[in-house]
Order: sequence, then structure tokens, then C-alpha cells
Amino acid sequence: MNDSEIIRLLQQRDERALSVIKEQYGVLCSRIAFQILGSEEDAEECLNDGLFKIWNSIPPAEPEYLRAYLAAAVRNVALDRQDSKNAAKRGGTQVPLVLEELAEVTADAQDVVADAELHQLWDVIRSFLVRQPERHQKLFMQRYYYMMPVSEIADRNGLSVSNVNVILLRLRKKLQTVLRKEQYI
Repeated sequence: MNDSEIIRLLQQRDERALSVIKEQYGVLCSRIAFQILGSEEDAEECLNDGLFKIWNSIPPAEPEYLRAYLAAAVRNVALDRQDSKNAAKRGGTQVPLVLEELAEVTADAQDVVADAELHQLWDVIRSFLVRQPERHQKLFMQRYYYMMPVSEIADRNGLSVSNVNVILLRLRKKLQTVLRKEQYI
């Protein structure tokens, strides 16, 4: 079943849509949540919470890409859950490492006072990414959006871990230059 058909089921409030979504995108979304939380049980709960969010948002929302819409919902649920946990309980996940890597080039989160500034920052990052080669965009998103371990990114893209690390380092340095130019750092 394609995304348009699934969205049509959601608009008709047909609960079969949730089963189809879980079947088609459940593994991806659980994996995203697991990368953030490090717990299969929490990942499954995040998937269910993400499905609930989609159920409540469609209609009126009509996402063009259901997969991305669901992935974002599950990722946001997982990040919210991760934020609410004690820092000591987060030790084994990718989140602290990813945030540390990005902290090298971004302003401290405490410095970003207004939501408007945060949205502007994400717009600058998005604009930066679309100017990069497609392969680099993919690596950046896998690391900093989906929070995949570098070793997994290397395997999925047929690259060495060292090569992925070098590409990500260069991207962070380029991003840092852009953020300086835009006066975010």
C-alpha cells in the first residue's frame, strides 16, 4: 500500500492504516528511537506514541512523505523521552556523542533563547545541507538526525569508518564557517 492510500485510510479514521504503517515503517522508526534511547522497550513505546501522534494529526495534516513524517514524530518522541531521563541513564546511547560533536560548531543551547532563533538556525543548517553533495547530505542526516553509530553509517554506505569520520569532520567545519558567517557562533 502506498503513502497516499495510507493517508486516505487515516483521513477516513480507519485503524487498519496504523497496522499498515507499523508493518511498512515500524522497523525504521523503532531503530531511530533505539539509537536515541538505547532500549528496545522504550523504542517500541516511542513507535506507538508516534503512531498516536500521526493518528491525531492526520487529518488535518497531509504529509507528502509519510515515512519522513512518521520518522520525525518518533524521533521527537524519543528525544523528549531522552530529555526527561536522568543523564546517568543515557550513557550508552549515541545522543551524548552526537551532541558533543555538534557542540564544536554550534552555539550553546542555553544561548539560544528564543524559538525563533532556533528555527532560523535550523533554516541555516538546512540551507547548508542542500548545497552539499547528496552523499554528504545522507551521511550528515544518518549521523545527526537518525543518530546512527559511525560504524553503521560506514557499513550502509560502503565506506570505511575513517572515511565517514573525515567526511563528517569536514562537513562540521564547513557548517561552522557558515554559522560564523551568519553570526550564530
